[in-house]
Amino acid sequence: MTIKVSRTDKYDFVVCGGGPSGFSAAISAARKGLKVAIIEQMGCLGGVSTSGSINYLLGGRKLDEQTGKHIRVVGGLFDELTDILIANGHAIEPDTIDLEFNPIGWYPRMASGIVFDDIQMKILMDKMCMENGVRIYFNSTVISSEIEEKKIRNIFISNKDGIVRITAKAFADCTGDADLGNLCSCSIKKGRVEDGLTTPASLEMVVEHVNGTELVEYQNKYQSPKLVEIIEDLKSKNIWRFPYEIFVCMQLMEKDVFLINTIRQIGVDGTQEESISQALINGRKENIELFKIMKEYFPGFQNSRIKKISDWIGIRESRRIIGRETVSLENAMNGKKYPDRIAATTYNFDLPDPLKPSYDPMMGDAKRPNAQRKNTVIQIPYGALLPKEIDNLIFAGRCISCEREVLGAARIMGPAFETGQAAGTAAYLAICNGDNNFGTVNINTLQKTLWEDGVLDPETLPFN
Repeated sequence: MTIKVSRTDKYDFVVCGGGPSGFSAAISAARKGLKVAIIEQMGCLGGVSTSGSINYLLGGRKLDEQTGKHIRVVGGLFDELTDILIANGHAIEPDTIDLEFNPIGWYPRMASGIVFDDIQMKILMDKMCMENGVRIYFNSTVISSEIEEKKIRNIFISNKDGIVRITAKAFADCTGDADLGNLCSCSIKKGRVEDGLTTPASLEMVVEHVNGTELVEYQNKYQSPKLVEIIEDLKSKNIWRFPYEIFVCMQLMEKDVFLINTIRQIGVDGTQEESISQALINGRKENIELFKIMKEYFPGFQNSRIKKISDWIGIRESRRIIGRETVSLENAMNGKKYPDRIAATTYNFDLPDPLKPSYDPMMGDAKRPNAQRKNTVIQIPYGALLPKEIDNLIFAGRCISCEREVLGAARIMGPAFETGQAAGTAAYLAICNGDNNFGTVNINTLQKTLWEDGVLDPETLPFN
């Protein structure tokens, strides 16, 4: 096939995907002096946190149950971004939340998530990119690549200009779905071993005019954050016909405006257009059906109305690479310490069964949740970001190399910011080396640079 190219653009480092990991990769590299571009298929940065209505950053802080304080566990660009939002009144400081009456996260530990204004997040991300000279290609999709001697020479993107060739010294795949890695024939896994099925997807809904006080009072009175007893009764009456058995919601920036993160869509393949298209159609329909039940049967929702249903479906799991190092479940559970650690996750395992949306094999179900584990800190090694096949390509976000059970803790936004910052910093070092090879980056230099830039060394976290 002959591709007619409209023009060629040249950079030092090109990041595919502008979600938390891609944003962090681009900013960290640009601040080191590289000429950087982001290729983003949506019309804003932030990924599912903005386009997908998940205005709730998890995994950047963790509750210390002894002190009741929310401890910073990521640092770096995650803290920089959220501190700016909080200072300007565009996000909620977790330590200001009343853990006894908590409309933001049901369980006290869930209050560690940082709720933010999505419009202000988009504007701040744009501003930081512009200040650091990052070129953003919105509404653009990577469609092809050219590889020579184990290195990407060019990628091709499609947008309103037609087909644009982009050349760079180094590339990052921060697409979440390993889209660039797949185009480059990197070794990839998808779904669970026995059948390839992936965890359910969710199309988010935002509801306003909720009586949040009534809802939380009920949740606290009956110790029922997910309203399971109401749902059981509705199931017995054949009113609740969904495959999931829990109700998940949290208050956003505005009082009595709630994100409804409830529907769990089985059988959605986040790497196939037809599957995603059908999931969007079904998700809108299902949210409307759910909303009717909420208004009639759930405390606090009698006078509520739908503010929006997202146009971007939330995919929890799709492709992940088989890297030079893979974080196994055994090593994660045993708290293995990696000499090339560049990030960590302290978040709970969160990957519902592909066919039983209310059951998480690593966590239990709504009645018997098991959020405890012997080793809280799961270290992420640099090798988990590196494919075996391509020397000038690095990965960050939820497509890094780990066993799928570990993905439940590693896919969250806090660690995505952290692996992204590691990827951007490594790009600078690889290019400075002159060989544009991520595999030859000096680990000690990489770690030292990250820690100096505010990323928290996993070894120093108080939860070890």
